Amino acid sequence: MDLLTTKKIYYLFRYYMFIAFFLSISFNSSSQTIILEDGKEINSLGSSLSYYIQADNDNYSIEDVSNPNFESKWLKNPSEHLNLGYENSPIWLKIEVENKSQIEDWNLVLDLPYIDSITFHEPSTKFSNKGIEENRISVNKWKTVQTGWYHPYKTRINLESNGFIFPLNISHNQKGVYYLYIQSSNPLLFPLSIHEQKQVIINSQSSHIGYGIYFGIMLVMLFYNLIIFIITKDKNYIYYVFSIVSTFCVFGGVSGYLFKYIYPNYPIINTFFIGIAMISTSISTGVFAISFLNIKEYSKWLYRIFLLIFILSPIAFILDYLIWDEAVNNITALLALTLLVAGIYCWIKGNRFARFYTIAWTSYIIGGLMITLRNAGSLPINFWTSYGAEIGSALEVILISIALADRYRIIKKEKEIATEKALKLEQRNIQELEEKVKERTIKLNDSNEELSQINEELSINIETVENQKTEIELKSKDITDSINYAKRIQEAILPSQNEISAYFKDSFTFYLPKDVVSGDFYFFLKKKNYTFLAVADCTGHGVPGSLMAMIGINLLREIITENDSTSPAQILMNLHQEVVKTLKQQETGNRDGMDISLCVINKSENKIYFSGAKNPLISIKNEEVIAYKGSRFSIGGSLKTEGINFKDEIIEIDNQTSYYMYSDGYQDQFGGERNKKFMRKNLKALLQKNHKLPFQEQKEILDKTLFEWKEIAQTSQIDDILVMGFKV
Repeated sequence: MDLLTTKKIYYLFRYYMFIAFFLSISFNSSSQTIILEDGKEINSLGSSLSYYIQADNDNYSIEDVSNPNFESKWLKNPSEHLNLGYENSPIWLKIEVENKSQIEDWNLVLDLPYIDSITFHEPSTKFSNKGIEENRISVNKWKTVQTGWYHPYKTRINLESNGFIFPLNISHNQKGVYYLYIQSSNPLLFPLSIHEQKQVIINSQSSHIGYGIYFGIMLVMLFYNLIIFIITKDKNYIYYVFSIVSTFCVFGGVSGYLFKYIYPNYPIINTFFIGIAMISTSISTGVFAISFLNIKEYSKWLYRIFLLIFILSPIAFILDYLIWDEAVNNITALLALTLLVAGIYCWIKGNRFARFYTIAWTSYIIGGLMITLRNAGSLPINFWTSYGAEIGSALEVILISIALADRYRIIKKEKEIATEKALKLEQRNIQELEEKVKERTIKLNDSNEELSQINEELSINIETVENQKTEIELKSKDITDSINYAKRIQEAILPSQNEISAYFKDSFTFYLPKDVVSGDFYFFLKKKNYTFLAVADCTGHGVPGSLMAMIGINLLREIITENDSTSPAQILMNLHQEVVKTLKQQETGNRDGMDISLCVINKSENKIYFSGAKNPLISIKNEEVIAYKGSRFSIGGSLKTEGINFKDEIIEIDNQTSYYMYSDGYQDQFGGERNKKFMRKNLKALLQKNHKLPFQEQKEILDKTLFEWKEIAQTSQIDDILVMGFKV
């Protein structure tokens, strides 16, 4: 074989390879004609559907995309139903159809109600039995239908279906090419099918029946829980009613029924309604979970996460329509995950009501997850991925209602057990009493005379006891009423917490009387540029201590208001003299008095003037503790005033420093594993550890620590307790 022949073979081979490559590209990019035959429904277009994703700088018209020169741009659908997920660009779809059946009422069905805008282009001229390619150029006019989620409902050609139905208007042995131009901010899913008119009606009726069952279940559960709430007054039921209503609105909107029947002429409502309903669902289900599972008791961090979600939900709604169109979906997904975690956590921690709750939310989340994966293109479009959320929510509503009923059953059973125990105890007491009566009767029967005498004495004793009982009850009531009245008086004399909170940058008052009334008191008074703040511990507690506290409050107020002195040391000296004088201690030998810490605060000078009578002031900054101990003398309780003195301490105000004053009640409380006193050093350490926290949290920690300290040793409170913290 010579060189020339070899070159010819080589170039001929390259030519055929090029032709084969070109034909393969043409074959892959061109769509397959859909053949319509009698008795055959086209449930999915599959690879017969071609699509084109329009770029931002493109602006193609129907004339452009129907031109033969555009043919190479079309892409073939790779799956049963085209699913482009979260694609924000406009989409062109091309469908080629040939009708070989006797049926002429074929319809193109897009079974998805929430596509923003759809423009359907139908050729005004249908083709004969010739090829589509050789007839396409003759088509220069199009019949156009524009509809969608953002158009009035009446723009839909078939009003029976919630989806979009477009008649193909194609006769026997005719061919046609149809185009859809689609714009949507929602996931781009295209469950396209072709059916004759009667099958469209049957499919629509089946869908209506399915949704009718779903909405029927929701309404039945709504009224069931509402009736139970009216009967039991259990707030969990009304919280769940709100959750059902919100869920009803979400699926009523997404399925298109609310648009169809409630506001068909106002498509603008679709823009906001579903987002509002989803936010409402998030908040109402979260509030229900907090109440039903008692989350605040089981986990404070889970409780705080719920509160954060409640705050972020309305913000997400605003962001969804401004800059981030997935904000509402993401906050809803976060809440769903939090609800499931909360249910599992409470179940593990022993919450008996969390069992059905967790199972219910698992079913709902599985349904929602299938739709999310479908929207992202990870799962195919089918019955389960299309209606999984509705099925999951229906199961969730039923199971949560069962959980509520189970909760009510458990509570009722516990009450019945408690009642049964009480009845058994009562019966046992009655039985014991009857046995004692029988024993007494046997003895009394031995002597009628003795029986008569005993009966007479017994009657007299019973009458006497009843009279004494009545008298004791009356005196006890009078004493209790008097003490309660004294409590109201004492509370009225004590300064207002609102006034204290308004003055300080942050503060708390942990005030815990041992009895109804207290011998500890706190004092707050503003005079010109000075603010007077005191914490005092009077001799004794209960009624005697409260009387001494009232004397101390009145004398302290009188000394400050009637004298010009702002020196805390001088004020304490005057208070000591007045207590000795008021109680006539030099004459009667009375030893009552009080220990007190007094601060005089001048914000304009940026100074705190402190003096104490046995009670200290401590300041803490960056875990460094400084203690101002005050004088070793008490107020009152001494028969002389000579030699008693108090000293002023001047402190520069630092807004990063926390200040604390307290009585000895907290540190002297018995408890712990060895039933010992809590001790002052442990109180300082507790304040030092938590001084950077908000003061309300510090107060809660003091309360919790004291409770646990007493609980370990099973001790009761031994003295009045008062701790005050503030930051200027």
